[in-house]
Amino acid sequence: MNPLYIPLLWELLFILATIFLPRQTLYLFFVFYLGLLYYFYFFYKQFSFRKLYKNLKRVVIFWIPVVLTFIGLYVANYIKVMILPQFFMGTRDGTVQIIYHNELLPTLMYALMMIVLKPVAEELFFRKAIIKFGSRKKVIISVVLSLLLCALSRAHGALGIAEWMLMALPVTIAYLATKNIYISLMAHVLFEFYDNIYSVLYTIARIFNR
Repeated sequence: MNPLYIPLLWELLFILATIFLPRQTLYLFFVFYLGLLYYFYFFYKQFSFRKLYKNLKRVVIFWIPVVLTFIGLYVANYIKVMILPQFFMGTRDGTVQIIYHNELLPTLMYALMMIVLKPVAEELFFRKAIIKFGSRKKVIISVVLSLLLCALSRAHGALGIAEWMLMALPVTIAYLATKNIYISLMAHVLFEFYDNIYSVLYTIARIFNR
């Protein structure tokens, strides 16, 4: 059996679950990403802490591409949030909303999921496992499939899918250019930290100051 059958079926089940259980999305996303990480770390062997550590010591060939990819994610997010809505006023994007209560445990689950589980799982599945190098045709087809599958995990509407494909583009380009998954992975983790840490800390502060 092709090793991608299992995560592809896992994503299909996840998408269906988010449609039928929209109020349980925090737990659905958490389990989805955790399942991907478990599969790609223990069975598909897509990640190595030793290789990550070696990359962290390389300033020019690792950290510079990481910074450039981070900037690309920042620009893509700016276009998604500030520019695209102006052209689609009143149009629902169909993004799956992650709903959680303002309680400590759900907030910590959300932080762990968004800052660690999500970026690592997405890079291992949507980039490293799906994108295939070789012929130009194979690269193009696998990249389009990668972008589409990544977007489908976050949105159900056409506009939302396009927006999340845009968000996945910088890390996809980084992986294509370097063939080093740890570059796109680190940039993705850093961006999610930047994008989520303020709201997480603010929510925790509100919880303790009730």
